Amino acid sequence: MSTLAVIARREIRLALRNRSALITALIFSVWFPVMSALSIAVGAGGDTAAVAGAIAAITLPVGVFMGYIFCADAFLREKRDGTIETLLCAPVSLRRLWEGKAIGVAVPAYVMMLLSAAVSVAAIAGLTGVSVAAEPLLLLHFVAVVPVWIGASAGLIGAAQLALGMRENQILGFALIFGFIFLIGGLQTVISGGPGISATMEAVLAAVGLALLALARVIAGKVTKERIIRTIP
Repeated sequence: MSTLAVIARREIRLALRNRSALITALIFSVWFPVMSALSIAVGAGGDTAAVAGAIAAITLPVGVFMGYIFCADAFLREKRDGTIETLLCAPVSLRRLWEGKAIGVAVPAYVMMLLSAAVSVAAIAGLTGVSVAAEPLLLLHFVAVVPVWIGASAGLIGAAQLALGMRENQILGFALIFGFIFLIGGLQTVISGGPGISATMEAVLAAVGLALLALARVIAGKVTKERIIRTIP
């Protein structure tokens, strides 16, 4: 088994044992789509494309926020308890360590996003009788676009949490997550050709997500072990 897989599996196991993070993610992934279902049902007016577009619009921020929730446990936890020093002594590069942790964060975040999407589809179908579970563009959104954005958010926030001190992380963490959400909203507002889901929108979101993922990898590559050690409280 590769080093990357070992690190990722470790982080996934730790995420599944963190009850507070799981409960927070579960509440948000269920509460948010249920609260949004009524407004989506009213605004869409039974239009399948409009319903699919609305679900796509809310699931992307949910996925990004899930990444933020699990990042705190994967990156900051080991700074607080000091175990990051042991990990830095392991025969693995810092970038590979970051990659494994980012994947370990992205997997549970993606699972929670899928749960949120399923709740949204079921709630709206119950209110309007419109089912969008088989919409090709919506499925593409769930399979290709959302995972890239989750990986980008987990990677950027994780790199920042490794490089910065605890006080700076408290500020920057919120700034990054809200920056992601505002960026998503801005792209959806500027590019959207109507209330429905579109191939153009999905292509732009995928391209921007890949660019952010590449940026996260570049930033993580510039973080040094010495820098991390200096930020341990």
